[in-house]
Amino acid sequence: MKMKRMMAAVLAAAMGVTMLAGCGSSSDSGSGTASSGGNTDTLSVKIWDANQKNGIQTICDEWTEQSGISVEVEVVDWDNYWTLLEAGASGGEMPDVFWMHSNNIQKYMDAELLLDLNDYIAADDAIDMDNYYSDIVELYTQDDGTHYGIPKDYDTIALWYNKTMFDEAGIAYPDNTWTWDDLYDNAKALTKADGSQYGLTGNTDSNQEFYYNVISSYGGYVINDDHTKSGYDNEKTIEAMEMVGKLVKDTMPAQSVMAETGDTDIFTSGISAMALLGSWRVASLKEYDNASEWGVTEIPYYDANGNGSCDDGERVSIYNGLAWSASADCKDPDAAYSLISYLCSEEGQTRQAELGVTMSAYMGTSDEWVNSTDLWDLSPYLDVTEDGSTLVMYAYSRSATWAEEAKQYFVNAWNDPSTMADVCKQVADMMNAELAEEQQ
Repeated sequence: MKMKRMMAAVLAAAMGVTMLAGCGSSSDSGSGTASSGGNTDTLSVKIWDANQKNGIQTICDEWTEQSGISVEVEVVDWDNYWTLLEAGASGGEMPDVFWMHSNNIQKYMDAELLLDLNDYIAADDAIDMDNYYSDIVELYTQDDGTHYGIPKDYDTIALWYNKTMFDEAGIAYPDNTWTWDDLYDNAKALTKADGSQYGLTGNTDSNQEFYYNVISSYGGYVINDDHTKSGYDNEKTIEAMEMVGKLVKDTMPAQSVMAETGDTDIFTSGISAMALLGSWRVASLKEYDNASEWGVTEIPYYDANGNGSCDDGERVSIYNGLAWSASADCKDPDAAYSLISYLCSEEGQTRQAELGVTMSAYMGTSDEWVNSTDLWDLSPYLDVTEDGSTLVMYAYSRSATWAEEAKQYFVNAWNDPSTMADVCKQVADMMNAELAEEQQ
């Protein structure tokens, strides 16, 4: 497609894509047992979540014992992470192995900056792409079937609550019978007029943890299945967003406060009684002294029939997943792939779960993650695929710039929920114009 070629050209021009020597951490001496002709002493690994570093480094060290190649795991915060990769592509100093995200993968695949993994996967008994969620595999696969990443993890959303606040208010703890209306009613009851306590926190900047779930639960959608049309003007989407507007206005701190403080910090500090949190947050929550005050239950559902039951598809968790990728011009691609294979194998994914790093992409291994702590029962993160529930893939397209722009449109609706329907239609028009450009 014309747009695909144009994106690749623009990214290549912006990055310089000289790619010279490739991986900046590779050494000119030594060799690794996992490499067939490379001369790598050390592989550089870049990630953006400090809470996962120790666990990832432990797994990499176990691979080092087998390969003889050391691994240095470095954390770079989200914004600087993508700046680093672009600068690395321009100067020929990309890391060896690194995380990829659904928001960014397409432009890196189009610009041919990532290592083609197809031949490696075909020859690797440890990797079978059928062992991972197909939606996540598809994220990191080019239209021609070339794999540029192997799934690292997947994530779901659950409802957390402060047991002390519920006890003081004489309100029963939330459970898997709660609807979105129940969430609203109880969150409003837990919100104090003086601003000292709120029923819920949900940073509107984090669409995956918050309103995308409500939209899908109500039967709406953010983007259609072939990623060509917005769903924000859908009747069910608008109905869901009007519920979201009520939650924001009546049960939460001001959005400016949550943007500055962070929704997780507002919950952990005891300012809000509940929070919708992704499974990737769990590792950081273990560090708090008041962690025993919290409980976890499944995300609420939409009672479409008004019969008090969760029929199929009405409890929805948005899910997403990262992938491990390598630079196309890595000095020792065999060693880089060997590390990726170990990290994504059943053994490596089980270790990731056991160490409590996060839920693992290899299906059937995340039970070990649930068992990795006795602070809380984390099973609601896995149970969301049962009991009439479903997983809906995080909304994306080739560029997905519309996702950030939409957040700006919704500021007015958060302040005045009566404008929500009009704002949703404006967002749909904006999205459809951008999606049409992507398809040219």
